Amino acid sequence: MRLLNYGRAIALPFVILFFSACNSSPPPPEIKLLENIDFELHKIDAVKYAPDEYNKFKVNLRILKDKIVQEESKFSVFRNYESIQKNIGEIVGDGKRLLIDINEDKSKRKEKISDKIKKLEAKAKIINELTLKVNVGASTRKLLTKGGIAISEAKVSIDIDRYDSAMEKVENATALLNEAEKLVTPTLKRYSQNDIINKWRKFVRDTVDESKRKKMAAIVVDKAERTLTLYKNGKVLQTFNIGFGRYGYRDKLFSGDDATPEGRYKIIKKSGRGESKYHKALLLDYPNQEDRKEFLKAKKRGLISKNARIGGLIEIHGGGEDSTTNGCIALENNHMDELFDKVAIGTPVTIVGATNIENELYFWLKGLKGDS
Repeated sequence: MRLLNYGRAIALPFVILFFSACNSSPPPPEIKLLENIDFELHKIDAVKYAPDEYNKFKVNLRILKDKIVQEESKFSVFRNYESIQKNIGEIVGDGKRLLIDINEDKSKRKEKISDKIKKLEAKAKIINELTLKVNVGASTRKLLTKGGIAISEAKVSIDIDRYDSAMEKVENATALLNEAEKLVTPTLKRYSQNDIINKWRKFVRDTVDESKRKKMAAIVVDKAERTLTLYKNGKVLQTFNIGFGRYGYRDKLFSGDDATPEGRYKIIKKSGRGESKYHKALLLDYPNQEDRKEFLKAKKRGLISKNARIGGLIEIHGGGEDSTTNGCIALENNHMDELFDKVAIGTPVTIVGATNIENELYFWLKGLKGDS
């Protein structure tokens, strides 16, 4: 009997220890939450966007896990996670804040880069429109194409959260479009300069006044608006859409530049059907005295070759707005018929770049400045 009691006395502590072990507290469940936070931080490249903060989080997480391992190495009845529980709350808070901060930072970067891309797309569109109006050669189109490719690549990089790569593509596109802009704008700069616009306006006023004073027809060609306006006795009689050559927005300087001259001229010859390869034609007295003066100045300043000739044979003719012409002004054949019958040899013809500072080309150029 004594032996039995002695055995029970020895077994009792082990029984108590066994049931205590069964009832001991498990590792804190927040550990799983911390592991999820760590996974999310790794997924959003926390080491790149917040290296110091992320490193601190990782160190604290490692220390916490080491403490848990230490507790788990103890006999279950002696495990105590209370001190660990306090640390977990702080580390979870740090991890969540870090997630929020990084996501906000990435969102701002994405928004900033996306805004740059939108501006570049708008700039590319403007340059493209200008290249269609002003033939500046294959180099500009090549730059524009490369810029468009860089923009597309930047958009792809944004979609896969590669913001550094996206920014590199944006900077590349910016450089390419800036080069293209430099090639396009010199030709059109005059269309946004008040002193030149005022000179053109005076040409038009003088022409309209002459029409009114002499009770005669007069023609005003506005390059920016691509219109030819017929006046009679100082009043608008008709307005026609026109076309001109690939360098028509430039002022003519020499033979072969395919530019359309600007100034005050007169009709010196009318060529009817069968007399012109462009349906009908009105020959102008280009070059006039002012043109010859500017031609000599340009030669003296080295703007044109010493062997260059001033050229001539500038006409208003038919063939259609889209017909190929080298410095002349083209109308649809039916419009040319109407105009032809209402003008005579000696009719004043004034050709200007624009009559309004707020012309189409001015707004294109303004758009470029706004997006640079």
